[in-house]
Amino acid sequence: MIKLKDILLYEGTRCWKGYTKKGMKTMFGKRVPNCVKREAKLPDEGFSDPDQMRMYEDELGEDLRKWLDQKWVRMGPDGKIRGSCGGRKKGEGKPKCLPLAKARAIGKKGRASAARRKRKEDPNPNRRGKAKNVATKSKRKKS
Repeated sequence: MIKLKDILLYEGTRCWKGYTKKGMKTMFGKRVPNCVKREAKLPDEGFSDPDQMRMYEDELGEDLRKWLDQKWVRMGPDGKIRGSCGGRKKGEGKPKCLPLAKARAIGKKGRASAARRKRKEDPNPNRRGKAKNVATKSKRKKS
């Protein structure tokens, strides 16, 4: 059973955001956590401490949350928006997915061009493995 004393003790041993606990030290006659600035960690390195994971999640910020909250749609080579991303119908080629706002912003011709480039680069819709990302806007040289 967890006691209130243990919870308060745990709360007093946490470090600030961006810092990690490296043992304990004596300060003003009391034992306090030795908090040192945390080195940058890549997400695939793994986290041994839940506090480290929490700090990493805080650093991700609102950009990732905003990206996940966007409505993603798939487009066909005709430039039409065909519905939500991941809802491919039988016989439909490899989908090109974008956030709805961006898909509307590039227009019908831009959507058609992006979907054609995607299907040219990755023609097999049932291919397994890592996705092949294709730029939404073509990088043609202007003369």
